[in-house]
Amino acid sequence: MKECLPGPDQYVGYRVNKNMYNSLGVLVLPAQSVLTRKEIEMLLQQNIVLNEDDVEPESIRQLVNSSIKEIRIVFEKVRNTDQIPFEHLRERIVPIVTEMCSHPNLKHILSHLELHDEYTYRHSIGVALISRVIGKSKGLPAPELAELTSAAFLHDIGKVRVPDNIINKPGKLSPEEFTQVKNHTVFGYELIASTSGISHRHALVALQHHEREDGSGYPYGLKGNSIDPFSKIVAVADVFHAMISKRAYKNPVPFYKVLQEMSEFAYGSLEPSTTLIFVKRIMEMLVGNSVVLSNGHEGKIIMVSPNDPVHPLVEVNGSYIDLSKDQSVFLERIV
Repeated sequence: MKECLPGPDQYVGYRVNKNMYNSLGVLVLPAQSVLTRKEIEMLLQQNIVLNEDDVEPESIRQLVNSSIKEIRIVFEKVRNTDQIPFEHLRERIVPIVTEMCSHPNLKHILSHLELHDEYTYRHSIGVALISRVIGKSKGLPAPELAELTSAAFLHDIGKVRVPDNIINKPGKLSPEEFTQVKNHTVFGYELIASTSGISHRHALVALQHHEREDGSGYPYGLKGNSIDPFSKIVAVADVFHAMISKRAYKNPVPFYKVLQEMSEFAYGSLEPSTTLIFVKRIMEMLVGNSVVLSNGHEGKIIMVSPNDPVHPLVEVNGSYIDLSKDQSVFLERIV
């Protein structure tokens, strides 16, 4: 559990990022409420003590909302004209993603991007953000990072040609509907390729982000070196963000469980080096976070091993447990 507030003023001006309930299950403060001293004292009277995972600076919400606003403009333009306003994307959206990427609390930004509403927009910005994190971890130069960011943002642009009732269907898709969804890769390629001023690599990312190392992907079942390196990065980002996100037909998978699964299956359908670089980078961002172990004890992540990032060194009541060596206990969840 996070440390308690030293006083009621610490989070004045922040927003709560979820509904706050008392011990009887009564809603005391709805999500996105701005905290004043009065609200914090009211929560304390209900024995609700805030921690840093319950709140976020207003600036994070503004960043996300600004990106959603700009994304709507791009998608509506594409729907109406079949042309991509690339200058708008490069001048307005890429800088926002760049700012998000350098934000000290990236986990809170990702939490905002997990929400169900306006999923396609949030997913586009989430995949662009995660792809940029991976690109930076790989040491890509600034021009390539900018190209990767914009290509990642456009990876799903072909969905503008798929009916909304299929994209947002709460139940299982029929074979015919699934075929239409898979066609978004080809639609995206066509849209980008027909728009002047956008590199062919952007079109390849739209076409290939569902291709897999072992040939199990679509639309063409490409393998290994036949897939563009940017497409491999976007594939990892796409899988991660889709898994942590709430959808009409599924609940989100817990953050750590996704990292664990991606690490365990890194040598399967996704490129191993890209997957492991990503998992390591995200785990490094979680150093200092509180965790719950399988034995019920709470601890704090102290250090991440480059060879086994999902099994970090954890401090529990002054003692240290190396989860990569101690097989009797494992990390259950990140608080």
